[in-house]
Amino acid sequence: MNKIRYVASLQDNIKRHTHTPSDKNRSDPLIRGDKTKMRTFQLPMNLKRIIFFSVFLALPLLAVADFTASKWQYERPITVPSIGGAGYVRVKLDRAVSAGGNAFKDIRVMQGEREVPYQFSVETADVRAQYLSSQVIDTVVDSRGRLQFILDLGQSGTLHSRIHLETSSLNYKRQVSIFAGDTLVPHSSASWDLLTDKGYIFKFTDPQTKFSTDLGEVSYPQNSSRYLRVVVENGPEGALTLLRGSVYRYEISSAKVEAETLPADIVQKKDDQTTEAIIDLGASGIPTHKITLFVSDRGNFSRNAYLFGSADATTWSRVGQGHLSQIDTPKFTGTSLSVEYPEATHRFYKVSIQNFDDTPLHVLNKVEVTHILRTLVFEAQPNTSYTLFYGNPRAYTPTYDLSRYFAYLETTALPEASLGVQKENGTYVAPAGPVVPFTERNKIFLNITLVVLVLLIGAVIFWYLWSHLHPHSPVTPASSSVATPPISPQPPQNNEPPKV
Repeated sequence: MNKIRYVASLQDNIKRHTHTPSDKNRSDPLIRGDKTKMRTFQLPMNLKRIIFFSVFLALPLLAVADFTASKWQYERPITVPSIGGAGYVRVKLDRAVSAGGNAFKDIRVMQGEREVPYQFSVETADVRAQYLSSQVIDTVVDSRGRLQFILDLGQSGTLHSRIHLETSSLNYKRQVSIFAGDTLVPHSSASWDLLTDKGYIFKFTDPQTKFSTDLGEVSYPQNSSRYLRVVVENGPEGALTLLRGSVYRYEISSAKVEAETLPADIVQKKDDQTTEAIIDLGASGIPTHKITLFVSDRGNFSRNAYLFGSADATTWSRVGQGHLSQIDTPKFTGTSLSVEYPEATHRFYKVSIQNFDDTPLHVLNKVEVTHILRTLVFEAQPNTSYTLFYGNPRAYTPTYDLSRYFAYLETTALPEASLGVQKENGTYVAPAGPVVPFTERNKIFLNITLVVLVLLIGAVIFWYLWSHLHPHSPVTPASSSVATPPISPQPPQNNEPPKV
């Protein structure tokens, strides 16, 4: 009886612990196969919080992960001026940073182990020009061959400070005078007020290369008169032919540039009829945009000049060209000894002056090289040491929040910090050279292997062709020499049934 009760109790327990689709767990999507609810399955709230805070805490580590001191070759201390509290300072970057860095992409400002955000800036000119509607009237050429015309702005009271002239003439050098007045009067009237008589315009066109350069703008003190009288002096080419004249209002903040005087090697090439000035900046990567020569000649000259750049002073590429001139006559006085070009970072530069059949110029063995100033701005704390690192060819340009709101900061008169002496970073480890492939390190082995493979493939091809062009004849088996014993005749068999 007890045994029967034990079996019944055991069956009841099995039923209670056995789930079937009809149980309350039928609502479980994993049991009833509800794919919709499986797709909307969400992580527990505690797990979400753990993931969120883990990512949040990892962000600062990701922000500074770029800087490893052993990858930067050079370091220089930054001396912060005396400041009362936290504030932005400006640091001027010299040619040593240009030469030792990676196009300014590898600059890092460090305060101990902390990377300090900064804003890199190229101090270029900021030009704001406003075109003013005007009309050219009363264009004449006087008895002295001077081109004269009047620009009418339509009304008085509008500020202007520059005119631009366009002519169809190809070659000329002219001095320009500008007068102003609020009343339209003849050219000969004494009521015109002189604004400037130092204007200078020119245009040079090479008929062979079709190269052309010109300067057609004349600036004068800011004025608000309605009428401008323009007088262009005569020249040996005759009076200029005016195409159009324009009036502008210019607001210019000049580019911050630095000029450095460097030695130059002067070479006179009689066969080429050229004079060359070769300049070595000492390193590549230094941005420059203008080279000015010094000439001891006092006479008049006007010559083409071509500029070339090189990394090794052997292979030269053309960078730009210009026109060098020195004119001092009763009709015109002006000097232009500079060659401007798009900013370049070559180590060597060569200015080639075309003398043709004229006496070679006496160029002094020095030049003036001009470059636009580069600076960086960062927020400094008083009595805190900062270090500038550079010299990592594999670094990339960093991106900071500062770049997004830098335009809203007042940076016109920031305190100037200074750079100390450049020194080698004591923890610097030069990057490993490129890995040489196995085939480059074992050229002889590779060549022998290729020869063996070619011979092997040739042998296989030869065997294949031979076996198909010379098929084997079928083999006939040789006759046996063993004599076959003669077959004795058998008596006929009687297959009839026996008689009874």
